[in-house]
Amino acid sequence: MLCCEVKPTIQTRYGRSAAFDGASDMSETTGRRVLVIDDEPELIDLIKLMLARSRNDQVIAACGGQEGLVKAQQDPPDLIILDLMMPGLNGYEVYERLQAIPALQRIPVLFQSARPRWVAYPEAQRLGAAGYLCEPYGPQDLITARDAALNGETYYPPI
Repeated sequence: MLCCEVKPTIQTRYGRSAAFDGASDMSETTGRRVLVIDDEPELIDLIKLMLARSRNDQVIAACGGQEGLVKAQQDPPDLIILDLMMPGLNGYEVYERLQAIPALQRIPVLFQSARPRWVAYPEAQRLGAAGYLCEPYGPQDLITARDAALNGETYYPPI
């Protein structure tokens, strides 16, 4: 099986299942290209499933920071969802490298991590991230963050 192939049923380490019916409001732009950079294939698969069902997005999977940088440069996406805590290149290092490439600077980036919001928000906002998803998060959080970022808004739910 490929690193980030969608499975019929998905269970993450957080106990979330893929019982998402995709019935959320479709009023936002659909069919966008989203690059997910994470070292956990199961989480990438779950995000892929939720975005495909709810927004008809094409999700490109990158299993790690280096692969994410390569894929972002080869075919720039509309949105990047970036895990902060990865081995090798962590999310902050990946973000800094993305921002150093002029063609990628305007792509909104959503950070995701299990780090508490009160710890992560100030740094994410200082760096200019479009938002922060605190793991574990649900389908509605993902869709709301995605829609906000693609509409030029930020997503930082109250602490």
